[in-house]
Amino acid sequence: MRLWLVLLLLLNACSSVPQAPRSGYSASGRVALKIANERHYAQFDWHQLNEQSELLLSGPLGQTAAELRFSPGSASLRDAYQRETKANSADELIAEALGWPLPVSGLRWWLRGEADPELAITSQSNTENGRLLLQSGWKIESSDYRGQPSLPYRLTLSRSDLEMKVVISEWQWNP
Repeated sequence: MRLWLVLLLLLNACSSVPQAPRSGYSASGRVALKIANERHYAQFDWHQLNEQSELLLSGPLGQTAAELRFSPGSASLRDAYQRETKANSADELIAEALGWPLPVSGLRWWLRGEADPELAITSQSNTENGRLLLQSGWKIESSDYRGQPSLPYRLTLSRSDLEMKVVISEWQWNP
């Protein structure tokens, strides 16, 4: 009888407790953007809480260059001069503000090395160094996976005319 009790206690101690679903995360790091012959560098902070996304970009000395906040159906962009622009989507707003498109709405998923469930996937595979995803005209390579849950610390997003390299220095999960 005691043996069964000991075995039950050991099995119970070894069983994993299911984690509660996480409602958000934050990631910070650096981003380098190459478009045509131009290069741009920034530090970023990404905050995700359910459907609400916030991207803060700052220059090398830490001064805020832009704040982008978006959720399904609305987006706002505040620049360094506190001018605010609004649109129905983050992608539309960024294309209008910069003059060229950036896949901001997909970044919510791509930062984590996942496909955007709203977009068709052209191809998805594991590579020697990480994962490769082709989605919505973008090639997303994620690598340097660490931690629990396993998350990428390096990403390269590219298409014919643009390349964006992301190096994440810190991940934080919000309960």
